[in-house]
Amino acid sequence: MAKIKAQPRLSADRIRRVLRTGLAQAGIKARIRIEPVEETSLSRVLVTSEQFCRLDPSERQDLVWRIIGQSFSPEEQLRISMILTLTPDEVNGG
Repeated sequence: MAKIKAQPRLSADRIRRVLRTGLAQAGIKARIRIEPVEETSLSRVLVTSEQFCRLDPSERQDLVWRIIGQSFSPEEQLRISMILTLTPDEVNGG
């Protein structure tokens, strides 16, 4: 059985910088948290913003993934396991 070469994890700083810049261009100030998925080369991303309250969840996702798609290759995008886009109230269970 051939071994699949593990891809390096994307730089959390790069993900954060790309999202912060792209969201700022859309008039959205956000808090971005990135965590590695243990024993993989994947990362999970949480984007929190008050301005998300004016957007439907699907609009938030479309915006954030569009930003990611402009700066990361399709292969790199596969190393992001998920992106959550929430308002602070949603994070706190509201």
